[in-house]
Amino acid sequence: MRQNNIKRCALAVRMALVATVAAAAAPALAADGEVAKVGDVEVIQIRGIRASQEANLNAKRYSDGTVDMITAEDIGKFPDKNVAESLQRIPGVTIQRQFGEGAAVSIRGAGEDLTLTTLNGQNVASTGWFVLEPAKRSFNYELLPSELVGDLEVYKSSQADLTEGGVGGTVIVNTRRPLNLDANTYFASVEGSYQSDSGSTDPQFSGLGSWKNDDETVGFLLAAVAQQRSLQRQGNEAFWQWGAGPVAFEQDRKRSAIAATLQYRPTEALNVVLNVLDMKMAADNTNYALWLTQADTTWGDTSATEAWIGDPALGQGTPVKGPLNVAYYQARPREATMKSQVFDLKLEYQGDNYLASLHFGDTSSTGGTDFEMVVDDGTGGTPVNGSYDFTGGGQRWNTPGFNLATYDPGSLVMGTGPNFNRTPKSDDESYIQGDIAFEVDYGIINELKFGARYAQHNTRSRRFEYIQAAGFNPQISTSGLADGLIDVGAGNYQIIRFNSDALKAWAKASIIGETEDLGAYSEIDENNAALYAMARFGTDGVRGNFGLRYVSTDAKSTYYLDGDRASSKASYAEFLPSFNIVFDLADDLLLRASAARVMARPQYVDMYVNPNVMGTNDDLPNNQRWIVGNVGLQPFVGNQFDIGIEWYFDASSMLSAALFAKDVKNFVTVTRSNVSAAEIPFELTDPDERAFGWIVEQKGNGKDATIQGLELQYQQDFGNGFGSIVNYTYTDAKTDRDTFGDRNRVLSDSSRHSYNLTGYYEGDAIQLRLAYNWRSEYMIREAGSYGNRLHDDFGSLDLSVIWSVTDNVDLKLDVNNLLEASSKQFGNNQDPVFYSGFAQGFPLYEFEMARRITLGASFRF
Repeated sequence: MRQNNIKRCALAVRMALVATVAAAAAPALAADGEVAKVGDVEVIQIRGIRASQEANLNAKRYSDGTVDMITAEDIGKFPDKNVAESLQRIPGVTIQRQFGEGAAVSIRGAGEDLTLTTLNGQNVASTGWFVLEPAKRSFNYELLPSELVGDLEVYKSSQADLTEGGVGGTVIVNTRRPLNLDANTYFASVEGSYQSDSGSTDPQFSGLGSWKNDDETVGFLLAAVAQQRSLQRQGNEAFWQWGAGPVAFEQDRKRSAIAATLQYRPTEALNVVLNVLDMKMAADNTNYALWLTQADTTWGDTSATEAWIGDPALGQGTPVKGPLNVAYYQARPREATMKSQVFDLKLEYQGDNYLASLHFGDTSSTGGTDFEMVVDDGTGGTPVNGSYDFTGGGQRWNTPGFNLATYDPGSLVMGTGPNFNRTPKSDDESYIQGDIAFEVDYGIINELKFGARYAQHNTRSRRFEYIQAAGFNPQISTSGLADGLIDVGAGNYQIIRFNSDALKAWAKASIIGETEDLGAYSEIDENNAALYAMARFGTDGVRGNFGLRYVSTDAKSTYYLDGDRASSKASYAEFLPSFNIVFDLADDLLLRASAARVMARPQYVDMYVNPNVMGTNDDLPNNQRWIVGNVGLQPFVGNQFDIGIEWYFDASSMLSAALFAKDVKNFVTVTRSNVSAAEIPFELTDPDERAFGWIVEQKGNGKDATIQGLELQYQQDFGNGFGSIVNYTYTDAKTDRDTFGDRNRVLSDSSRHSYNLTGYYEGDAIQLRLAYNWRSEYMIREAGSYGNRLHDDFGSLDLSVIWSVTDNVDLKLDVNNLLEASSKQFGNNQDPVFYSGFAQGFPLYEFEMARRITLGASFRF
């Protein structure tokens, strides 16, 4: 530890000298007074892109493991408006976009479910707003504004003092501390954000104030963000063999977050930090669709089909060109919210040769859909003399004599019973963690660290169906309900928008009570405990750490069976060894290697013992699923190895290559069987559904997977204001063909190829960055009607420009998805499927992704 401290002191001196020189030479890089930790030494940070990139490289270079970092360039100046979209700039990291915004993160091909994200090292309770969103352990990136973030750490290797849960990797989101900022630091920004699909411009505001006393023993920080976004996603969707059509999703997002930090450091030895965070989002939304059903179904006329995928004579064909049957209008108005709260207290005490900390807190979240209804075409479907053609990789319709934009069914019929409901969700965790690190002198071992963590977690999903007044007429005339036209489809289509607020008011007036669907009640209680011991070592030319973490979990699933409350229990334990080593081959060249056993707990939705009913609340007559979970699922467990070489050829430039491999066990597999409607205790009111019966899916552990790949990274500051960041990742993530129902061997969320190209310029008054991020095709897997499908390759070009008008005032322009790249998703079942949109190559979904333009001003004092 003493030798490590010497190296860290040398690093601190270097960074302080850089800060001094930069402050004298370039006003745009003047010191902002923010203090950052490098090991055990406080150093002064400087502002701007180059300073941020140098801080990122230093964090990577001097870490014991394989770590990448993203540092905010200044208060309120994170590289992207969305934290997940910043993470995609790191090699090996890819993201999924939900409704045009980064929402899920995958590291090294392991999938979003195997990524652990923490806030200041601890879990954040999280629920979703989307009605089809299952209960998962994933961090909700949509809820966290980037303005609250100081930096992100991405651990691709593991070590014993990291919280378990990251088979792919671990992301630590760090917020700021007031004693690390200048006294009386204030920041404010005001922005307007234009979105090309909705055509609206929405306001965004953020602010931060930080105070500390003259003795720097007490500090207080308060930050707040308020954002509004009128989102519209339009595209094509197919629920085959029933039909397809141009659709639109419209949402009014109102997001706010308040963060307060109180820091008390009465002596150099004692440091107390209290973090309180409250994040909220109202997310009312409506789906609009004009479904165009096909005539050539298995229950209709198949003689007029013109083109097929596969051979129908062998029972393997899916029609892709033929006649239409009817037009069918549908809308689903919803009200939704989600919020998360964090109360976190950390005490640190620095003794003569030890550092002890106690960390405890509570985090809670509520969310889900507060109100959902559906209105269907009052005609039951209007005949259309037309045809569809899906042979060109997309969905196209020809409807001579039928105008989609003027079609008005005359009345709408409201779905009742299961179609008129609310689905609240909650998530809570209380935790306590203690750590102590001793400085020792046992040969090359210079630090011993021990710790323990205990957490109680509860997550719950419920469903309530509204009771309506007797005699309520579920049919309403469309007269007076029209609210202009709405753009739909991947193409030039429009349909009538009926006023969703008026429809909701009409439906709510019928409510006289509600009843809980106890069959949908799902609850998981978990007690998670961990103990670890870790040693750090260092001598001339070599450093690293090794350790062992022991983890135990006791889980209980509570549910109702025939109206009676019941529960099932299970438990498991794992030993997780880890080893990281770094060799200094030269002053600027190092070799890094690591090995570890890692784990991630199964998703809550898979642990729910009570059956999950899917496919009864849509328009497909043969997709009713009775999905039975398993509280006794074993955790995902993986053995991982990586080795890499890194050349730091100047303070803000590097070239690196890394090889990685993982062997992951216990993927959740599903056993499927077909049963009649009479064998399942759930009423199917649709005669077509009753005739087809149920698909029963039971979850269990089974298959393994192997992940291996290569990461290449190049970063250089050319010294004339220009710089570049380039990286490429190759990932081969394979499993058994029986792991997933689509019979694809590739893991979910895993792209074989991905790369990032970023160029930037930073002058006295101008900062400019242009970044292109691309990933090859990847599998998305979801329960329910959207199913398993292949997402086509996707690339996004983003632009950021900052003009420093004065030392205290900046104007900023951000453009996301500059080229308006679209999202295309195809069926990809490897086994032949009859009349199914999940047949390989069938164009299931295509969504136009908006260009977002944000213009604003920020003020710093």
